[in-house]
Amino acid sequence: MSDTKVADIPLYPLRKIEIVVLAEDHLLVQDLLKAAGVGGWTMIRDVAGMGHHGFHQGKTIFNDQSGLVMFLGVGEGKVIADVARGLSRLFESRPGVTFLSDVQVMRSDYFAKANA
Repeated sequence: MSDTKVADIPLYPLRKIEIVVLAEDHLLVQDLLKAAGVGGWTMIRDVAGMGHHGFHQGKTIFNDQSGLVMFLGVGEGKVIADVARGLSRLFESRPGVTFLSDVQVMRSDYFAKANA
């Protein structure tokens, strides 16, 4: 059941995770998302930005394994917490950043646990 409505549209509370990693680590992140049960996500290639390791160019010329990628995923709190735990282990040896936030979504069935 929804907790809120906006203009008579039901909204459902979930958690969002945003993950920025080196493109060469994208398969590790995909595996974490799948293993935790995230039903789907968006991956944005060629992310640019400034961080602890300096400025990162967005567009790579030579391959899909250089540069940065960003993942956006939404799920139940426990599912997103499982992803965050896995990422914390990854970030012990690899660069990356994660943002967590509370969100409200329409069509909550789109964000059901993948293994359910």
